[in-house]
Amino acid sequence: MTKYIIQIFLSIIFLAISTIASWYEGSEILEDYFEWENTAHFSHIFNGEVTNKNDISQLDYFVYSAKIKPTFPFIMIISLLYLIILIGKIVWRNYKHGFNIFLTILGCLLLLPCLFLFNSPTTGGKVFTLTFGITGLMCLLFSLGFYFRKLKD
Repeated sequence: MTKYIIQIFLSIIFLAISTIASWYEGSEILEDYFEWENTAHFSHIFNGEVTNKNDISQLDYFVYSAKIKPTFPFIMIISLLYLIILIGKIVWRNYKHGFNIFLTILGCLLLLPCLFLFNSPTTGGKVFTLTFGITGLMCLLFSLGFYFRKLKD
């Protein structure tokens, strides 16, 4: 169990640092007026029309960062996925097919964002399409591999 605690702790550290860095980089949206219409989605939902800096939601910082500078949001997503899979492994380790079902559901859920981001012209959109697609397929392939290995046993 100690190895899991260390991995959870490290993934939380990576998640926290990359979240703070993404939030900081995304704050550049306040100065990029031209991106307010196409990037400030949460601000449009919460405030309607965005007319000044005070109308920008903090959540839009992450959208801007993911769209324009996707390095730290990528690290954030990978560390979050690692944490989710690790917790799933701990929770479902005593059930025969529990972890396989968990990986299958997670893999399918990870493939869904690919449908929305597939035609994105931005660098961040392409990065996240590949990230969600590859991790979703990996979850499905690992689940399939675990299933066939358990059939042999």
